[in-house]
Amino acid sequence: MTSMEIWKIFEPDNYYKSFLEQNKRPDGRGLVDTRPITIKVGTVNTAEGSATVRIGHTAVMCGVKAELAKPALRKPNEGFIVPNVELYPCCSPKFKAGPPGEKAMEASQFIKNVIISSKMLNLEELCIKSNKLAWCLYCDVVCLNYDGNLLDAALVSFMAALQNVKLPEVTYDEETERIHVGLDRSIPVILKAKPVSTTFTLWSEEIQLIDPTAEDEDQGSGEVTVVLLEDGKMCTINKSGGQLITHETLDLFVRHGKEQIKKINDCIERALIEQMDAS
Repeated sequence: MTSMEIWKIFEPDNYYKSFLEQNKRPDGRGLVDTRPITIKVGTVNTAEGSATVRIGHTAVMCGVKAELAKPALRKPNEGFIVPNVELYPCCSPKFKAGPPGEKAMEASQFIKNVIISSKMLNLEELCIKSNKLAWCLYCDVVCLNYDGNLLDAALVSFMAALQNVKLPEVTYDEETERIHVGLDRSIPVILKAKPVSTTFTLWSEEIQLIDPTAEDEDQGSGEVTVVLLEDGKMCTINKSGGQLITHETLDLFVRHGKEQIKKINDCIERALIEQMDAS
């Protein structure tokens, strides 16, 4: 074991601070440098749509399973979309077996908020027959390896998996109440918006770290995630703990977030094209 490794174990705060004083992080990145991202779609053959995303050492997989259901009485012309994030002990010793923990529930609620705020999906398009039949999309996001920045990875995998979804053509006969599923034609899910999130860890009033690792998160005092639409307009903000942030800091986050929009959406588009060419 080297002296640096010993220092990290016994004095993690001073070890970490020594890097920040040089405007860099222990993994070699600068304060505003993101980790490399890779996206593959169609990675789960049993799902209607799926994607696996890696941001640095964080790996997340999303599978979309479609089921037929009866629309809700209050919204007879709409289908359903149900996101859920799972964090199992195998992805990090931070998480325990049993009911979903706070971080998993926060991530699930975050994706729900993005769906609602961005209006990315017209749920009426998931309705096959009013008050009779509609699609329910169960979107399960599973963390395979956790090394920070769960929200960004979860949202990217969710968006990529949705764009990979192919639904069979379904018709409903009112007279006989029979359902016919046509397997010879598939229908994609049309997205009205493609939001992109960017997460920052708050270390001090002067220092904030983009795309935090698990170590960055442990050393910080909370995270802020800004979600922007394709045109750069604000979709929503998620903040978990930490000190108050000023308008100037938020404007800085938005500027960095705008730089990620095209990068992430282009990466998803390339993954979709590669999957189509391979099939």
